[in-house]
Amino acid sequence: MKLSYNWLKEYIDIRLSPEKLGELLTMAGLCVDSIHKKDNDSVLEIEITSNRPDWLSYIGVAREVGALTGKRLKIPNNVAVSCGSSQSRRGGVNGNSKATIRIEEKKLCPRYTARIIRNVKVGESPKWLKERLEAVGLRSVNNIVDITNFCLFETGEPLHAFDLDKLGGRSIIVRRASKGEKIKTIDGIERILDNDMLVIADDKSPVAVAGVMGGLYTEVSPQTKNILLEAAYFDPISIRRTSRRLALSTDSSYRFERRVDMGNIVRASDRAAQLILELAEGAAGEFIDMGKEEKVLKDIDLRLDRLNKIIGVAVSPSRAKSILTSLGLKVKPLSKNIVRLSPPGFRHDLQNEIDIIEEVARIYGYENIPETIPPVLEPGNRLSPDAVIDKNIRGILVNLGLSEIITYSLLSRKTVELARSSGDNVISIKNPISNEQEVMRPALVAGMLGSIRWNINRRSKDLKLFELGQTYFKEGDNSFIEKKCLAIGVTGQLYDGWIGHPRGVTLFDLKGIIEALFAQMGIKHVSVKEAINPVFSPASCACISVKDDAVGIMGQVDPKILRDFDIKETVYAAQIDCARLMRHISLEKKFRESPKFPSVIRDISIVADKNISNADIVSLIKETAGNILKDAEIVDRYSGGQIPEGKIGLTYRLEYQDPNRTLQDSDVQAIHSRIINALENNLGAKLR
Repeated sequence: MKLSYNWLKEYIDIRLSPEKLGELLTMAGLCVDSIHKKDNDSVLEIEITSNRPDWLSYIGVAREVGALTGKRLKIPNNVAVSCGSSQSRRGGVNGNSKATIRIEEKKLCPRYTARIIRNVKVGESPKWLKERLEAVGLRSVNNIVDITNFCLFETGEPLHAFDLDKLGGRSIIVRRASKGEKIKTIDGIERILDNDMLVIADDKSPVAVAGVMGGLYTEVSPQTKNILLEAAYFDPISIRRTSRRLALSTDSSYRFERRVDMGNIVRASDRAAQLILELAEGAAGEFIDMGKEEKVLKDIDLRLDRLNKIIGVAVSPSRAKSILTSLGLKVKPLSKNIVRLSPPGFRHDLQNEIDIIEEVARIYGYENIPETIPPVLEPGNRLSPDAVIDKNIRGILVNLGLSEIITYSLLSRKTVELARSSGDNVISIKNPISNEQEVMRPALVAGMLGSIRWNINRRSKDLKLFELGQTYFKEGDNSFIEKKCLAIGVTGQLYDGWIGHPRGVTLFDLKGIIEALFAQMGIKHVSVKEAINPVFSPASCACISVKDDAVGIMGQVDPKILRDFDIKETVYAAQIDCARLMRHISLEKKFRESPKFPSVIRDISIVADKNISNADIVSLIKETAGNILKDAEIVDRYSGGQIPEGKIGLTYRLEYQDPNRTLQDSDVQAIHSRIINALENNLGAKLR
């Protein structure tokens, strides 16, 4: 909302510069985003929170400034009194004006007022009125329309003026629109309505979209002689829905959406009528007021000792009462420590004692509340070792680019059978809610494959997922086992940076994820050996072991299982027993000195039998080299025309390093030769 500094000074005596005023309002919660000069004025751009619609008016902001500075609010006298020539009454029909008001949707329009003003002279607005509207970004239309806009910004109550002579039957009917009904609004656009939208209609058709925008046909023009001035309360939810569906947001709808003050309706209408009589002459006719009276908000009791305890500073009772009175609340002392407060109609956000305490703290000034060291409390319960490990596993896998999934613990028996996880140890539910919840999952693979299928069907094919959850088994007739497991699934393509090329994931990518996880969890002596498991393809399945303790299984999911799950992509998966893994986890971090002496890297290329595993070769190399060997890893695997049948070409990169001295070439060569001899004698491998 744009706030003119000069306009604001009409309602409060401001001695602060625009910049100081902006700081004061911002500290109180009314955020001033920017201030810019315009002619002899300064315009403040303020951000209004949705719970403070009273700030959407100059009087509302002036009230706030008055509370902050102690200055008296100056509300124009004619805002609070009715026009002298009008005859206010409750009713629907006026024989003299021949205007009829009927509210068909009282829930959506609990209060509606209409004021007849005759023989107006529509013309140009005076300079001061134009300047006020231009300061907030509005253009001048004519004196009648400009007055309704002026009063909207001054009081916060949206108003609308109809050309009374153009209203069919001189009737106003507040009703729902018929489906497909049309109206051309004052912006010249024809809009199609539906039966969820509230309209203002005459006896023929809609003449305005209630609370949003008026119709073109009944707008005030230079030929207008008699007007009907509308001021009403419309349901905020109804206005919000209508505004969204029509993609039409106006200053009026913005305020109605946030709830206007029902008690301000008559005062705003009085103010507009008085200005019309002054600037457009005319004669005031009947004032028709239909619907509910002002809604009285519930009283709130404030304990002054509770106020000081929450704020942390002693605010005197007189100071607290002064602040609350300046904000428009009525204060009634009940005892020395308790006061009863009656919130004004424009403060629907004040519902509890803590809301009142916040208001006092806000106006008192957060910057005036001294900083104090909070009391030292006993530390909360520490996480259990299992919870710490779970948290670490999740954090590591997320950092590796995986996304966590959570699947149901109850599955259909068919799903478990398709995942080849069924057996005598599966726990059945005696009274399942549905066929989809017949058994408790004995493994996480079925849920993992279901999630992969769900994502692929929605065109998300490059997946790296994991799940940390419980699995359930039956042991005997009455014994049940609950075991925590970790499942990992990868499929689709990987991208090696912005300069790389996409490639399909492989079993080695899955193996790398597991090795990285184990390394960060302090797990050492990990080995992977060929295995057989019904879930995985026989040619691509391996057992994961730590110090000869089998902790999991991984491999390429059997194509038959993937077809049963309607998955056409290749999927690699792993399941790890967390209970077994716990035995080998060490989260203690030990730092060691950076090596002082350089390492020496040598490659060794051999031709070995296909049946010899990589783990056996690496184990033999490390055993033969001793402590001087820092690392040994495979860097190339080749099988081609130059390699004999049943053989495979392997290249290993060996890194040697002595922490106490610089290695000589002769030292490395001796150990290197010993490794080659060991590979030939023990595994039958030959140099390439």
